[in-house]
Amino acid sequence: MRRTVFTLALCLMLLLGGCGGEESAVSPAIEFRAALVQADGCSFNAEIEADFGTYVQTFTVACQASANGSAVLTLLVPETIAGITATVTEDGGRITFDGMAAEFGLLANGEVTPAAAPALTALCWSAEYISAAGYEDELYRVTYEKGFDEKTLLVDTWFKNEVPIYAEVCYNEQRILRLTITDFHFK
Repeated sequence: MRRTVFTLALCLMLLLGGCGGEESAVSPAIEFRAALVQADGCSFNAEIEADFGTYVQTFTVACQASANGSAVLTLLVPETIAGITATVTEDGGRITFDGMAAEFGLLANGEVTPAAAPALTALCWSAEYISAAGYEDELYRVTYEKGFDEKTLLVDTWFKNEVPIYAEVCYNEQRILRLTITDFHFK
């Protein structure tokens, strides 16, 4: 009897200890989200690599993102189209360009335009489901899920010193977009 009570008590302690570890692993992601929402968004630059399978396209944008999902993007590179701005609506479904149009193609069966990658990533930070979080060496990694069933996008973000530095957007277990993030600031 004593042995059974001791075993049950030990299992309960391990179970409760495990839960506390998981909660603390997600805490930095929740704190970052709270700061982002409190500031009503952020700004950052992102070098984006879009993988179309047969070719890779790279460009750089400056992003001013609101916590509600809307964003203004300004192309920085390539220089031939630098300065073009795009507005991403709150639902993330429409991009309109000032002046010239820039064609970046579509990924994820027509669900994602690479030009909207920074807005998509910022929306995940502020509102989408956090499915996993934890430390990888000195970096903190958070996985966000956007959508459901066959239209689910996974957005993994790596943080250093509580600031996002890198993100990947995956669809059907394949990375389709890579973002190297610099000059991050809360609004």
